Amino acid sequence: MSSAYLTLAITTAIQALVALAALAVPVLAPAAARDLGFETALVGYFVGAMYIGASTSALTSGGLILRYGSVRVSQVCLLLCAAAMVLITVVPLPWMPAAAILLGAGYGPITPASSHVLIRTTPPHMMALVFSIKQTGVPVGAALAGIIVPPLTLGFGWRSASLTVAALCAAVAVVAQVSRGELDADREPGRSLALAHLALPFRLIFADPALVRNVFTALAYAGLQISFFTYIVAYLNAEIAYSLVAAGLALSFANLGGIGGRVFWGWVADRTRAPRAVLGGLGLAMCAMALATASFAAAWPYAAVVTVCMLFGVTAVGWNGVMISETARQAPPGMASVVSGGSTFIMFLGVVFYPPLFSVLHDALDSYRWPFVIFAAPALAMALVQLTPRHAR
Repeated sequence: MSSAYLTLAITTAIQALVALAALAVPVLAPAAARDLGFETALVGYFVGAMYIGASTSALTSGGLILRYGSVRVSQVCLLLCAAAMVLITVVPLPWMPAAAILLGAGYGPITPASSHVLIRTTPPHMMALVFSIKQTGVPVGAALAGIIVPPLTLGFGWRSASLTVAALCAAVAVVAQVSRGELDADREPGRSLALAHLALPFRLIFADPALVRNVFTALAYAGLQISFFTYIVAYLNAEIAYSLVAAGLALSFANLGGIGGRVFWGWVADRTRAPRAVLGGLGLAMCAMALATASFAAAWPYAAVVTVCMLFGVTAVGWNGVMISETARQAPPGMASVVSGGSTFIMFLGVVFYPPLFSVLHDALDSYRWPFVIFAAPALAMALVQLTPRHAR
């Protein structure tokens, strides 16, 4: 197997498993809430705490990747996710934020790690497509969360479902070892890990207006995306009266749409050489799907609800690979992991604050609907920024 295909296969599998771990928690939330005695909407705080850990670990990951290698860092991340999924089954409720931060610590460095190796092995004319294929690991993992977690929860309990996810993460960490010799050959064992280096990603990003535009677009898009995937199961279960399995299936269709969307939009961006137009158009479309989601009612046919969820996935998930490839392409030579770590940190700020804010709005407005409408506004603004032609100097 060539280096390019090996890299793509390994990074996609790793991405899928950490996504499965991260997105299994919202799917487990209704059953866990009944067992532990908390409101399902509070899962937003767990997700927010998880992304605090993710943003911090992403920011610090650049130096670790350069020193230890992408595969070694990814293996550690998988084991951290496994440990967190075990932890949530045994710790009392007040300690759940600690498990969330641990889970986030495993999630955050995955994109910088994969960017580091993919930028070396991917032909320039296939950059957006290859990065998008790798990013299909996220909707694949989320689809797995929607497909396997509800039946395991109903059949064996939410704790058994969580432990199954932990075992899968640990297994992929072991399998990834076969690729380490080749993919981590460029590691720098003597590289310094001084705290002063933490400012480097921000210096590189804010020196380039294109990177600034992209990271704040990613922040708005990611916030809307994570809000949908965090709350769609609870929304359909609580307000539309769907069963947990039916709601989980709608989530799976959204992620299946995301898989196809990421590959398709990556191909479009490479063919048209117009990634900004692709990103702007996707922003407009995901805002439309957010408004449609807010309009769900019990009278809607199930097929119509699933179709909207799938189209939400095609758009609100589809942008990610194009954005990450653009960020890696615009980074200075050899600095893809560093710039990716800083941009992931900024993007994750949206992911940190949106789910808890969604929970606050839900409590204040007594509805899951209006937060979807409110969160569409920043995404719309950044879509228009992407579609605005660059001013002549």
